[in-house]
Amino acid sequence: MIFNLFIIILCLILSVKAGVGTYADADITGPQTLDNATNIPTGFYSFRNHVTGQWLEFISDGNQVQPSNAQNSTVFNGTLWAVKFHGYKNYSIHHLNGDDSSSGNDKCISTRWDQYIGIDDAAVMWQCELDNITTTPLDFDISPSFSGVYDPTEGLQPLERRSYRERRYVNTFEPIRPDKQQWLFIPQDVGATPSWKNLTFNATTGNNTWHGPHIKPNASANSNYGQNTFYLVSAAHLWNMYPRCIYPLPMNTFNFTANNTVVTTLEDCQIGNETLLWDMVLWEAENFPLGEASSPGPAQNPSKKSAGSTLTIPISTLFCLFIFAYACLLL
Repeated sequence: MIFNLFIIILCLILSVKAGVGTYADADITGPQTLDNATNIPTGFYSFRNHVTGQWLEFISDGNQVQPSNAQNSTVFNGTLWAVKFHGYKNYSIHHLNGDDSSSGNDKCISTRWDQYIGIDDAAVMWQCELDNITTTPLDFDISPSFSGVYDPTEGLQPLERRSYRERRYVNTFEPIRPDKQQWLFIPQDVGATPSWKNLTFNATTGNNTWHGPHIKPNASANSNYGQNTFYLVSAAHLWNMYPRCIYPLPMNTFNFTANNTVVTTLEDCQIGNETLLWDMVLWEAENFPLGEASSPGPAQNPSKKSAGSTLTIPISTLFCLFIFAYACLLL
């Protein structure tokens, strides 16, 4: 009897571990998320957390994306992100990883999958594969008097440098899925249409239209196209998991990859949780060439249940259910 109970407990643990991330109502929450998302102009934005005041910052050393320390922080080129359009309501968020913002390789905020707990756990920087057609160097300096970067988390830095470890991949890598580099913007007031100064965005053409003079970005004068507040939602796994949003908490320890970078946490999206809100300031609007468009499928037809929205049952779970039933007969 003790052995049977042990088998049951073990199987339950395996079942939970194998399918912790799946969500039975994802075929409902997926389309709802898309319906609630909105279009925004393309251009260069800063992201500041609505509650903590932390800026989402890129640090080239280690390709880190993390919330900066709120105290004495300000907008500067390290907290400016190029936001590009990919059709429907899908966007990508870019930064170059050179010594300044006018050179380097194009990196995108991407969704990382934790294979051990079966969930999207973090926003990380990865080479842009969704849109690698054009790089987006800055042609302005938002804070000329500022140099360097903020120590964003009071000493939280990579635990291992790239030079300290052997290369894990040789002449090959697995391309990231496009939806892992796509993001949706849900307004703080769900259903509201955000407004911007002298500017509107046409989702059909993928271009901005100016209705007044172009605004020259200037941080000290707070000269910009306006600010709106959004939830930043990952487009990954919308059809079989609960939506995940960027949360202002950094981490640099992982149990499945080298500790060679700092990333930003993803949490379950909850409308009304203001810590998940980010104030987005549009400092310069720009029309970018349309990169790889989002695939049609569910994004274009949210009322149609996609194959990815079906709740899948892992083989280990089916096996455990069989063992569970057998053990119950022996009790």
